Amino acid sequence: MRIKTQRCCPTLAALALACVFGLAHAQAGKHKLPDGDPCAVVPLAEVQKAFPGAKAGVRDRRLEEYGSTQCAWSDSRGQVVFGVQESYGSNSALQEAKGQATAFLDPTMPPSKAKVRYETLSGIAPEAVAFVETGDPKRGILGDGSLLVLRKGQHTLVLMSPVLPKRDRAAALKAYEDLGRLAAKRLD
Repeated sequence: MRIKTQRCCPTLAALALACVFGLAHAQAGKHKLPDGDPCAVVPLAEVQKAFPGAKAGVRDRRLEEYGSTQCAWSDSRGQVVFGVQESYGSNSALQEAKGQATAFLDPTMPPSKAKVRYETLSGIAPEAVAFVETGDPKRGILGDGSLLVLRKGQHTLVLMSPVLPKRDRAAALKAYEDLGRLAAKRLD
């Protein structure tokens, strides 16, 4: 994942930045690192069903010292289309989703937090919360953003995509539901 500094961050990098902000208080090496390869959370064939043309995921180790593993799948142009972040923590799925959504919200418009529509997806994991929003500066949403947070106990998986908001919202949530069912098998 590349992190670009922009006025509006409509990419997977924005979600990664939200994660960094959430981990800023953590001390390096003090957190349990999830076992296994984050690129194996969802099989490539399933990623390609949701994102035709996606290439094999690439692991990013930059946040592993803080207890977070990451993998990103890109298309033929190198644009990240899907990502997975895995960690252990104390936030609920809703708290995690709300925290990561702040990367897309205009901080000068505090009511913008209430504009994000959070969906509880039942039957996937003990906790599963998603949002899919397109950029709308009038609502205080600076850029496109979407993710699904899966949680069981302390184990958290975040599935994210900067391209799903370009789809119909119901179709984007269905893609998260399908991918989430596969990813939830990884939860302890």
